[in-house]
Amino acid sequence: MAAVQRREERFSGHESFVCRYGWLPKLHNALANDPFALKDEAQATITLGIGRNMVKSVQFWGEAFGIIEAREGGGLQSGPLGQLLLSNDGGWDRFLEQPESLWLLHWWITTHADVAVWNLVFGKSSYSRFDRRALIAGLVDRADRLGKKLAATTLEQHASIFLHSYKREESASDDTSWCPLQDLGLFEQTTADDGKTVYLVGRNAPLGLSPRIFLFAVVDFYARHRAITRNLTDLTYGEFSPGVVFRLAACRT
Repeated sequence: MAAVQRREERFSGHESFVCRYGWLPKLHNALANDPFALKDEAQATITLGIGRNMVKSVQFWGEAFGIIEAREGGGLQSGPLGQLLLSNDGGWDRFLEQPESLWLLHWWITTHADVAVWNLVFGKSSYSRFDRRALIAGLVDRADRLGKKLAATTLEQHASIFLHSYKREESASDDTSWCPLQDLGLFEQTTADDGKTVYLVGRNAPLGLSPRIFLFAVVDFYARHRAITRNLTDLTYGEFSPGVVFRLAACRT
């Protein structure tokens, strides 16, 4: 199967904030009323109820998850998943309350957003056990191969945001560091013999992954690769396939 042509990868843009609960529905509603709601950062903070330094982060996550996209003529509008999930006219899950919606967001950011750390970990199945140092080393290698000269702090922050997107800090007592993707249970955290914190990915059954979300991923996978035949091996083990992104082959039942 021919690989889909991908855009230039991003190693930043989240402004050091994970995507928080409530951000995406609020953002979608605001832009449905005013496509230029984010143009004035001061007003956006009032509309969305966030700090001024979070406005760019909200836009980054909204675009990465397919909730919003650029609008012809300027401004922003509802994106593919925004229309599917959050639309006032038939949206599946307007407040992102269902687990299947989170699996769909996970699929989209991995396969459409071209965010480097998501490509690294969920593009292939090789990153199923790693520690923070190994993850950063993988990002360094990825940036070097792309000819990008990035500061160590940029890559460290990129890795940190990713880890916190899927694994809640034990010390977090409120929603300031809670991300919807943490509810997927994709990451387990353990301590290795040498004392390092190790992350295990996709060892549990994907609870909440519904047939229609899986079917969406299958159709999207083959459509993006313009596949003529449907090879089960590609579907299960191919790069950015449903089997790999959802870690279906590795999960325990």
